[in-house]
Amino acid sequence: MRVFLVFKWIAGIALLSVLLMRSGLIPGLPIDAGLSDCPPLQAGQADPIDGKDCVRMLQQKLRDSGYPGQQVNGKFGPLTKTNVVAFQKAAGLRPDGKAGPQTLAALTGGTTPTSPPGLDLGLPYCSDNVCRFVVPQGATHRAGTWLADNPDLAVKGLYIDLLAREVCDAVPRIAAAIAARLGCEKSVEKEIGDFIATLKSAAGKNACVRISVGLPVGGNSEFLRFTSVKCRS
Repeated sequence: MRVFLVFKWIAGIALLSVLLMRSGLIPGLPIDAGLSDCPPLQAGQADPIDGKDCVRMLQQKLRDSGYPGQQVNGKFGPLTKTNVVAFQKAAGLRPDGKAGPQTLAALTGGTTPTSPPGLDLGLPYCSDNVCRFVVPQGATHRAGTWLADNPDLAVKGLYIDLLAREVCDAVPRIAAAIAARLGCEKSVEKEIGDFIATLKSAAGKNACVRISVGLPVGGNSEFLRFTSVKCRS
């Protein structure tokens, strides 16, 4: 009888420990350090991901990085997103709350990819409800070369910010498109792949990139277009 009671006591303690670890109230056992091999993580995801406890590894790294209130429960909820944003701000990364390659690299002590070169487009030339920017030859070459040298980096989000900040501010200057600013930012996100491809192509030809944004009358209905053009002298 005594042996049976001891067994029940040990089993009860083990069950309680498992429940507490799953709830995230106490840290679990050491987690595999393979976080850098996990895919990008974002709110709403839950373990297992690709057969691994990626969210739990992320949460444990957040705890180890100065966020002791972070639960380790394998569910990417609001608290995890809040802590990811806080970490990104502290690390100088884009604070989007998604644990992409740059954030995972920073958390695991790896090399954080450098930010891409800026655009610095200057003022656009606007006519017929369209504003046109030209990325200068030097900026085109720097950005296109950087993108070609970093083909595996998740840089789209960074360039979405850069491009939207430059071109979407021009939209209010276009009378017919004042109400379309949100459409501009969505278009940037949708067309960013084309922009990056045009930058790399233009850089290889020592050309420039023309960006057209607006609502042309009686012409091409695309809101945002990118073209490789000869640079002005």
